[in-house]
Amino acid sequence: MSRRIIIAEPSTPIKRVAEIMYENRVGSIIIVDFSGKVAGIFTERDLVRVVALGIDLSLPVEKVMTTTVITASLREDLGSVVSKMIENWIRHVPVVDETGRPIGMVSIRDALRAYIAGCSMP
Repeated sequence: MSRRIIIAEPSTPIKRVAEIMYENRVGSIIIVDFSGKVAGIFTERDLVRVVALGIDLSLPVEKVMTTTVITASLREDLGSVVSKMIENWIRHVPVVDETGRPIGMVSIRDALRAYIAGCSMP
């Protein structure tokens, strides 16, 4: 899990969210509500959809973000998180505390790194 999380508010324009993702070299950004809880997620796949559909990039990200966010708790093991990724066809899972506030992110890249670290070469 990466403790480096990138967040934005729901009112942030889509173009600005894409810029933040580019500047931080991340494939997703967590959208948080006024209390700091996860309200949605915006990913590279969402950006492709937005561009392909010709959606105005000045609209707030809340209009196009994914609102059904699959999350994990700090207590979950990597196998559980990877299962969520596979079952839901996703590549990023925010890790949240007991109040729903983001504290980290597990990406498919994190999972692959952990797998490779545990593998021994023949």
